[in-house]
Amino acid sequence: MEGGLLRVDLTTGTIKKERIPHALFERWVGGSGINDWLMWEHFLKHDPMCDPRSPDNIFIFGVGPLAGVGSGIGVKGRLTFKSPCYGIFGDSAGGGKFPYMVRFSGFDYIVVTGKAPKPVYLHICNEEVTICDATHLWGKGCEETHEMLKQELGDYPSTTHTLSIGQAGENQVGIAGVVSDGWRIHARSGGGGVMGSKNLKAIAVQGNGGVKIDNPNGLLEWSDDFRQKLDGNEAAYGFKRRGTLGAVEMYQRIGGNFWRNNQGALFRGEEVRSDNWVKKYHKYSEVCSSDCYIACDGRYKIEGHESEQAKKFVGETFRHPEYLTTASGAGAMDIRDWAEVAHWGKITNDYGIDNQDLSCSIGFIMELKQRELISDRDVEELFGKPQSLEWGNIEDIEELVKNVSYQTNPFGWLFRDGAYWGALRYSEQKGQNFMKYAIYGKGGASFTEEMRPFPTWMNNMAVASRGSDHLKGIGLIEKFQRKDLSKAYFGTPIAGDPTVPDLKGACTAVLENQVALINSYGVCLFHWLLDPLSYAPESYYGEAYTAVTGIDRTKEERMLDGERICNLEKAYNSRLGLRREHDTICERWMHEPCPEGPNKGRVAADMFEQVLDEYYEWRGWDKETGLQTRKKLEELGMEDVADVLAADNAIAGESRSGRAVHVEMKASDDPGIPD
Repeated sequence: MEGGLLRVDLTTGTIKKERIPHALFERWVGGSGINDWLMWEHFLKHDPMCDPRSPDNIFIFGVGPLAGVGSGIGVKGRLTFKSPCYGIFGDSAGGGKFPYMVRFSGFDYIVVTGKAPKPVYLHICNEEVTICDATHLWGKGCEETHEMLKQELGDYPSTTHTLSIGQAGENQVGIAGVVSDGWRIHARSGGGGVMGSKNLKAIAVQGNGGVKIDNPNGLLEWSDDFRQKLDGNEAAYGFKRRGTLGAVEMYQRIGGNFWRNNQGALFRGEEVRSDNWVKKYHKYSEVCSSDCYIACDGRYKIEGHESEQAKKFVGETFRHPEYLTTASGAGAMDIRDWAEVAHWGKITNDYGIDNQDLSCSIGFIMELKQRELISDRDVEELFGKPQSLEWGNIEDIEELVKNVSYQTNPFGWLFRDGAYWGALRYSEQKGQNFMKYAIYGKGGASFTEEMRPFPTWMNNMAVASRGSDHLKGIGLIEKFQRKDLSKAYFGTPIAGDPTVPDLKGACTAVLENQVALINSYGVCLFHWLLDPLSYAPESYYGEAYTAVTGIDRTKEERMLDGERICNLEKAYNSRLGLRREHDTICERWMHEPCPEGPNKGRVAADMFEQVLDEYYEWRGWDKETGLQTRKKLEELGMEDVADVLAADNAIAGESRSGRAVHVEMKASDDPGIPD
């Protein structure tokens, strides 16, 4: 197994093509694992403390060995970089056709460094690579950019597929995402801001090559077996129709939704339910890539008769909103009509901005206005004009999206890096402490789900390497109260009981290892969640990985592979100075009682420290500092990583006279906010 690696230095215009040796797949699996290693190597030669918006940052696209081979597990590409919004490790996943088209062009990984002197896009046509002028694309939204590149480059030798940034990325907004083919966003961590800082508007790829398979017959047999398993899986049928929107009703039952900046845990109104979406707006289901047996995505078109609000968006068409787009719209900002929720998802995608972080920024300022903590004059100073800041007002909300994307006023400047940094900057500017109204976890990242009653998920928000996040340690055990899964993983049902702290830190650790494998295989997470035991990444998916790569492992060895990848991401953050005190969550989650629903009165603080201790124990890290130990890293064959950490005084129990980098997290740079 070897992979194609493309390196582009935009400062010098240098283009290099390399092969990734088999040994790196043996150690780092592929996909996000190799992305992480490429980033680690880069920051051995460059200062890890660099400004993420500087030319010294790195931008990596990578896709794992199972992408585009006909396995049926879907496709996910991975972006990796130092996050401009949180200043820590950053990565983001996205589906669509771009990831496997990159493989068909002869590459598995694209590494971009430096900064172009003017806007450019990267054109990859099989193994021919060109840096092209993008001046005519600058200022365009993601959908228009994709369509213009398709016209410009044509359909030979294949249809053009793209990664692009919108206006938010061009303006180096920290919470800007990167969009695949104009309609699927790599939202988290700020990859769009990194591309914008490099003057890289887009990457366009065309390819008609093949992908080498070690055991084609074995993969065909595996793929057929997987299709039959899915055909017999009842949950898959609902997922085909609703995708992740089925979570709306489930979260209403368990009190897991997020309402008005998490002042509540339940959506209001009866309109925003998945059944209503399917009946009124769903036109057809579709796959985001051709290598998937589910088709959980779908298209909508607003006719105008569906509701009074729908009349404002007649003819609008796009992909259906996922659950978290719904949670950020119907939840964080209390939008109560499906047409408006869908429009929120479409505009944030087109501007290329993370609607999780953005909705919590908007929700924060709306709550300050609701509580009369800021005056009409304060609001006018923020926006340069009167602004109503009414919950659920889509006209207000769309205006605020533009403020941040175009950086047009103090609100946009303050909140370009999300709710935490915006709240901190605004508190300092006004000489008041508004931080209790900011929703965030590790790194300052926001997330729009209720956390207080769910100890595993609150722990996920505190420890995820890319900042407050569910997709690093996602699992069904706790929120679905799957005591059967708890027994299978731990020999006891107790992990499935969210009212006690036991085995909740263990859940995060084990599931992070499994998710790291899935992300490194280059496939979709959601298939696994339909049946986590039958589709286990360390065993069942591992068989497909062996058929493709020829790399055979026991399931125990594969779990160690996943653990090794998690430890590399942790090691990067340790070099930046992150310690136990940074593994935390916001005041509302920690101390303010849940106000409603079946978990009324719960606070995260009741279990937080115990769960975090258990997480460190399962990880084999030092509980006092949160740092890794040399013993654990050596068990994982990471002696070289341990030596780097020791030189930076970033490993438990070792202190040297070299550089000490234990610093407080800070915004990547001053956005130049006026007094």
